[in-house]
Amino acid sequence: MIYGITSYIRTLLIVGVLALLVYIGHINLFEKSFNEDLNELYTLLAVCSMIVTIHYALNWKYIIMPYSLNLHGMFSHNTFTETRSIKTLFLDFFWDKKKIKLRRLFVDDIKTFALEYTNLISINLDNYRKAKERMLHYLGLIQEGYEVSIYPKKSKTVELVFYKLPNFYEIDFGFFRVGRLFLGKYERGLYYRNFDTIDHHLVVGESGSGKSNYMHLLNINFFFNQDSIKKMYMVDLKGGVELNAYSNIENVEFVNNIERLDTLLDDIVEDMQKTQEYMLKNNIRKNDIFTLIIFDEVGAVSVYPDKKIRDSILNKLALISMQGRSSGHIMFLFAQKIDATILPIQITNNIQSRVLLKTTSDNNISIIDLKENIRDRITSTEIQDFNKGRAIYKNGLTSEKNLVQFPFISDNFLDMTIRNFSKK
Repeated sequence: MIYGITSYIRTLLIVGVLALLVYIGHINLFEKSFNEDLNELYTLLAVCSMIVTIHYALNWKYIIMPYSLNLHGMFSHNTFTETRSIKTLFLDFFWDKKKIKLRRLFVDDIKTFALEYTNLISINLDNYRKAKERMLHYLGLIQEGYEVSIYPKKSKTVELVFYKLPNFYEIDFGFFRVGRLFLGKYERGLYYRNFDTIDHHLVVGESGSGKSNYMHLLNINFFFNQDSIKKMYMVDLKGGVELNAYSNIENVEFVNNIERLDTLLDDIVEDMQKTQEYMLKNNIRKNDIFTLIIFDEVGAVSVYPDKKIRDSILNKLALISMQGRSSGHIMFLFAQKIDATILPIQITNNIQSRVLLKTTSDNNISIIDLKENIRDRITSTEIQDFNKGRAIYKNGLTSEKNLVQFPFISDNFLDMTIRNFSKK
């Protein structure tokens, strides 16, 4: 409170001095005496004071937040008698609040605004990263489901972007684009990746977290980009039938038998090696025609009793994970839990893009980053408390991590989509 009042008085004094300088410039320009137009000076001071007062009244909680949450820096500086002898507290002061306009359709349900703070000496970004949850609580936003991202801006300014993603929204054909991969909604609107940049994906989350929904989202994206896909293999060894519905679509093969999968992977590895030889001869750096493997619950391989078949499949998956990206042989692996007993480290280390949905497993969380770092950098919500379809997406191309909400795909929408893309 004292800091806020002091800041208010200081701002009034600064604005008053500026108003006085403007008045002096005015009377000098028109060659008037100082006392001749004092009413104009009083009016100018009154208007400026009113503007400052309104600004402080509307933004009071933002102005005093750095003081309330100790978002400041202690800096040593020189004195007349000694060098670097005194440490002075320099508080970050509020600079601006602005609405963020998302220039796309389908984003009206994303709420977002930004606050800017600056410091005369330097901004301590770590203070803001560590205080994300406290900032949300202080501003009364944590119960509303808001998150905050911290971005450095210029050398002495920080931008705090507060945003709220929808917990639920339905899919629409308008989301999909040829040449793009639609992955959901995030703080800046609709999340897209260029289709020609897709890489291996590892998707983990407990039952009911929205993995199957995300798998269908990816599949629909693939169908909109069929001209860039040579073949799609959909694998489900756990006895499910969801992926079998896609088998009527051209260039899609459904696999639910582990012996067939073992044989199929031989064919895929052979095709991969032939493609690499062709690329080498023709000096092609990256193939733009893809062969996709969508594997629902890859952990089913690790519990298969025949060790010979089990090791054979995992060795081929490891080879594809290491060599398949440039040749366009891309894997999308889904699992409820991931550790070294389920998926060898040789595979996980070569999977660039990763998706983490609701989970209580520390092993799952570690596939994105350390648990503490996730909370500091991405979300104030515990991973185990994520709503269905909420995920942390790590972009394998840029290594950026974003909080994303996937759309809900109803059975009717999925059936209609499959019919539209099925063989005539």
